[in-house]
Amino acid sequence: MRVVNILFNFKKSINQKKILGVERCFIDYSKGLKDLGNEIIAITKPNMIFSDEIRENKVKCHEVKAVSIIDIFSIIHLAFIFRSFKPDVLICHSGRAMTLSRYALKIIFKKIPIVAIDHGINPEKFVKADFVLPVNSYFAEQYIKNGKPRDRVMPIPNMIKVPENFKKLKKAKFRKKIRLGALGRLYPEKNFDKVILAIDLLRKKNIECDFVIGGVGPEQKKLENLATSLNLDNNFRILGWVEDKKKFFSDIDIFILPSFAETFGIVLLEAMLYSTPIITSNTWGPSEIIQNNKNGIKISKDNSARVPQLISNAILKLNNDQKFASNLAENAYLDFWNKYSSKKVLEKLNNILLKAINNCY
Repeated sequence: MRVVNILFNFKKSINQKKILGVERCFIDYSKGLKDLGNEIIAITKPNMIFSDEIRENKVKCHEVKAVSIIDIFSIIHLAFIFRSFKPDVLICHSGRAMTLSRYALKIIFKKIPIVAIDHGINPEKFVKADFVLPVNSYFAEQYIKNGKPRDRVMPIPNMIKVPENFKKLKKAKFRKKIRLGALGRLYPEKNFDKVILAIDLLRKKNIECDFVIGGVGPEQKKLENLATSLNLDNNFRILGWVEDKKKFFSDIDIFILPSFAETFGIVLLEAMLYSTPIITSNTWGPSEIIQNNKNGIKISKDNSARVPQLISNAILKLNNDQKFASNLAENAYLDFWNKYSSKKVLEKLNNILLKAINNCY
């Protein structure tokens, strides 16, 4: 199978100079599909921070300027690549990639299926793609409601790469001062302020917690000021981007992702892999990954004022019954290998691409 994998116009990576979830998916799909025996070409904009990693994986990488969705020079450039490579299928990770690819195919009079990977929250963005792969079933249903045939919408989860020589992390009992951890961009939708408020509630019950966040973003000062106002300076720290995930999860007792809007929640997969009990919200992605009281604790995001109390209740529940917490972590660990390892997800993706090819001609 000949596959072209395309990503244009993802600004968060450029602004933060960091490979984020969409780019990581783009990289992993390029390498993973190649490892399954397919011929792969990756196409992205010039000077993207992830291009070197694509090439290190021995995947051919073409750069196309893609300055707008009507950039005629980029359309011609793509048409030339498509005509030369003769792909069986195109994977598009952005609306601009899909639109430019559709114009390029018209120039060369070719019908090649376009499979769009939807990482976002706009269920109309990829309606014109031949097949849409949202990262959760909620958005799959939204596409169907917007007129996309059910057999052309196939949800596929994100995945993470397991480090080489990975060994299962053995977690000790919770610390006397419970250590909470989170990973993610510091944006309002992450609800990290609610965790700080929950720590304040627990302190009033003489239960001490520390909270560390691995990430950067515009909410940093606001979060630090909130901790200061509650006299929690010594209980809260922002680490910046965390590269050593094993150390991060070794150093925390509970992982928390309390977002009120989360399309998937790839950091949950990391917590699952590193055997760490999870508290998360019932937003789109986490709702699909976490089954309440089976592989984590899921709280309602629907009443914002209640979220700190719900978080504090969940922390108490895990702390008071650490065998229960350990069982949740073990179930999550097994779920990771059964559903979210790169091997499982790439095999599913490969089968979907073959289906797209067979059903498009």
